[in-house]
Amino acid sequence: MANRVRGILPLLREAAGRGVRVNVFIRDDTDQIQAGPNSQSLIADLRAIVHTVIPVNVMHQKIAVIDEATVMIGSLNTLSQSWTREVMLTMRGGHFARKLLAHEHAELFTRPPKCARCGCTSIELRRRTNGTWWRCYDTVCKTGPNGRSNAWNLDIRLGGGKR
Repeated sequence: MANRVRGILPLLREAAGRGVRVNVFIRDDTDQIQAGPNSQSLIADLRAIVHTVIPVNVMHQKIAVIDEATVMIGSLNTLSQSWTREVMLTMRGGHFARKLLAHEHAELFTRPPKCARCGCTSIELRRRTNGTWWRCYDTVCKTGPNGRSNAWNLDIRLGGGKR
């Protein structure tokens, strides 16, 4: 997240006002820049406008899908890029867009559950070698009495019997 986000917030607000469902996947707070106060302020502003903001641990994809018909994919960080040379390819076609959304499990991942322990919605998506899971990152659940992680987790079952 970078100050550039402030420039698109009015556009996202207008889209949401027209009934467009806006879901944004961002890096989680383990990213040092993302955890900073400026980024946290921008994230709060984004959360106030869009339908869902989903933090993802160790995310590196740069994908934007618009109206299930236009895909932007490449190396450009669309919400933060400011000075390096990057590329973003735009492709139009509903079939490709829907296939990409299915491949990325977008329908499932844009509907994070509430934490079963504390009831909050501070949920992030994490992947590990033996599966994918939701994790609560609220301080109530994140840290146990000994200071170690004690976060609530929920395994996600993806198609084909795999985790």
